Amino acid sequence: MEQQIADLVDPIYRDRVLRARELSVRERMETGIELFEQALQIMRAGIRLQFPESDDAAVEEILKQRLKRLKRVHEHGIYQPFDQLK
Repeated sequence: MEQQIADLVDPIYRDRVLRARELSVRERMETGIELFEQALQIMRAGIRLQFPESDDAAVEEILKQRLKRLKRVHEHGIYQPFDQLK
């Protein structure tokens, strides 16, 4: 089963990479912004599930706090890929 999934996923991934390479710098930036906006929407939805009583302002405040925490983690290198720990 896993091999069947890999056989399907690998060509799809390759196709996506090849299409991404054809994008202009502007298109890449736009795509990056769209992906970030989608990630924010997913984070907001998670916050609303965790804190259903929160209004929009509270959700945005929690989102800002979480983004700040992610930035601190990234800046301090707290989590590193395994191969970089050597």
